[in-house]
Parts: sequence; C-alpha cells; structure tokens
Amino acid sequence: MRIVLIVAQSLDGFITRHSEPGAEWTSPADKKWFRESLGQFDAQVMASKTYATVRERILQENCPAPFRMIMTRQPDQFADDQIPGKLEFSSAEPASIRDRLINAGCHACALLGGATAHDAFLATELVDEMWVTIEPRIFGTGTPVVAKRQDRELVLIDSQRLPKSDSVVLKYRIRS
Repeated sequence: MRIVLIVAQSLDGFITRHSEPGAEWTSPADKKWFRESLGQFDAQVMASKTYATVRERILQENCPAPFRMIMTRQPDQFADDQIPGKLEFSSAEPASIRDRLINAGCHACALLGGATAHDAFLATELVDEMWVTIEPRIFGTGTPVVAKRQDRELVLIDSQRLPKSDSVVLKYRIRS
C-alpha cells in the first residue's frame, strides 16, 4: 500500500494557526488542490483531533468514501460514528492500521494529520511520500508538521505553484 502524508503548512512549519484547530486558514487554491488530490486515494488516516474538525462534514455524507481510519487512544468514544469498512476508529499501531486497510482492499492511503499521526507513521517508516503545500503565511506558533524527533531524508519529485495564488506544492519521496 502506498501511503502519502498530505499537509498544508505555513512558511514557518505550522499546520494550525496558533491554537486554532483545523486548516481553515489555507488558501482557496490549496483547498481546491487538496479536494482534487484526495480522489487519488481509496483510504484516509487521520488522528482524532483532525477528525473532530471535519466530523460533521464526514457524517453528513450519505456513504462515507473512501475508507477512513481514525487514530485514537479511546475508540469506544466514537462507537456511534463507526461504519464498519467505511469509518473506523482504532488505537492500533500504524502497521496494524495499514494491514487493516490492505485487508479491506485499499491500495493508496492519504495520511491527513495531525502531528501525532504524522509522527507515528514516519517513525515506523510507513510513509512513502509527503505532499506539502507551503502557504505564504507566518504564524510563529501552532501545531508543527511533526512534533517528535525525526530524521528522514526526502527526494523532491515534483513542485508546482498553485493557480492564482502564491502557494506552492512540493512532492517528496521518502528516501529508504
């Protein structure tokens, strides 16, 4: 299974503005690019805080697609939201989550955040690529892309300026 970490960050490396949850601060160009890019994936993984920011939108979908796996220390708290095979909650390690998605027939997974999920998957060397939108913003504080010590080498495979914006998308392969 191919796992791609997708993130938008400020120029100074934050995925949230100060203490505000979510990525409402990103440009319209990034929002459009992000929605279009998600079509390439049949699975998504995110941490529970990220899920909390998009929960209402996800639950309003008639048939949640793709398969979404939410990482949480307390999956029982989300029992009412669970839709087996479509929206599941797990306290399992990243390798077990990957295996669950593979067993469900998934081939490509978008790892959507936050830093807890990024750290867990990067630490276990399960991330194949990182797609990073650099937004022309500086916050000084917020949630970093990764919060734990990491030392991974990346190889640039593509870059593009998003239309009608000053936002840039950088795509990297994680060097093995």
